Amino acid sequence: MKYDILIRGGEVIDPSQSLRATRDVAICGTQIVAVDQNLDESQADTVVDARGQIVVPGLIDLHAHVYTHSPFGLDADPLCPAGGVTTILDAGSAGSYNFGAFRRETIDRAETQIFGLVNLSCIGLIAANFGELLDRRYADPDGVVRVIEEHSDVAVGVKIRAGKHIIGEGETGWANFHDAVRAARESNTWLMVHIGESPMSIPEMLAHLEPGDCITHCFKGGSTRVLDDADRVYQEVVEASNRGVIFDVGHGFGSMKWEVVEAAIEQGFEPTTISTDLHTMNIHGPVYDMPTTMSKFLMLGVTLERVIEMSTTRPAKILNQEGELGTLRVGSVADVAVLERQEGKFVFTDSYEETRIGDELLIASTTVRRGRIVPGGGGLRMRHWADAE
Repeated sequence: MKYDILIRGGEVIDPSQSLRATRDVAICGTQIVAVDQNLDESQADTVVDARGQIVVPGLIDLHAHVYTHSPFGLDADPLCPAGGVTTILDAGSAGSYNFGAFRRETIDRAETQIFGLVNLSCIGLIAANFGELLDRRYADPDGVVRVIEEHSDVAVGVKIRAGKHIIGEGETGWANFHDAVRAARESNTWLMVHIGESPMSIPEMLAHLEPGDCITHCFKGGSTRVLDDADRVYQEVVEASNRGVIFDVGHGFGSMKWEVVEAAIEQGFEPTTISTDLHTMNIHGPVYDMPTTMSKFLMLGVTLERVIEMSTTRPAKILNQEGELGTLRVGSVADVAVLERQEGKFVFTDSYEETRIGDELLIASTTVRRGRIVPGGGGLRMRHWADAE
């Protein structure tokens, strides 16, 4: 059989198949056509020698910002191959007034697979620095439902940034929160809640969330944490996770604190998904990309298989793309990330300028998106040797 691309001799790790072994991955057109040993490289137009590297499904970033008309938006196409990402969920950059433009100008033109959450605020994050829901007139739950219906192939859920400086306090804050919940229910989708200095506690939020809804920035410090005052994970958080509420990393510029994530993991509480919250203010640190964020969880003791599952299989399921994305199964979309696993002493920084030292760093070396090798790679800008500090 002729192959367009053969990725040869890498350590294939695919949680969707419980597979970790040295394998070749063959691609024809936009599909994976074989995952096996000793495939004939003479039958391939292009051979990628992945010996000594890790071959995984294309990474799925469940929280980023790629609507360039917002102050946070990055250009998805050069961003993604640099981090081995083949699918991105834009986390509410656009609302009901501008999601159509976001689709026309970005989603439909990009090579990268982009899905979007629709912000409860009709203007999305265009004026984010002013608090997009402090004025209740900007809340548009009916518009959110309409947009999701009109763009059901790419608009997959609802987003609210639930900080009191964004949604207000008291009755105003709760009214916005309830509007977001209603929009998710009436659109038959799910709600992603950005936490941080919120006017309600996480246990209070969780009383209104259903399986499939999501708390993002789940390891944020400050006044709104998954930990109580004794640094114990709230029982309500554990129960919500067990019943299917998603707890997403959403690292961001101010949304991951070492002490919080360390305490949570020590108590057996892991995130559901790893994501970056990449935007204009953290692309050059402390976040950089998906592999760097994944490396931080390796440093924290999460196994490589689990880290890859949190970055591929699980987000694919959340996006209702299970079996198509986040897998290397034969017949699935040919989205593949080849990761280099460097060993040494590396400095990792959280969102509060605190550092930790890790022993390994993942870097994207090759990204295949829908059966095409995408130019660009991770580079070394995220590598900070401990002995250089």
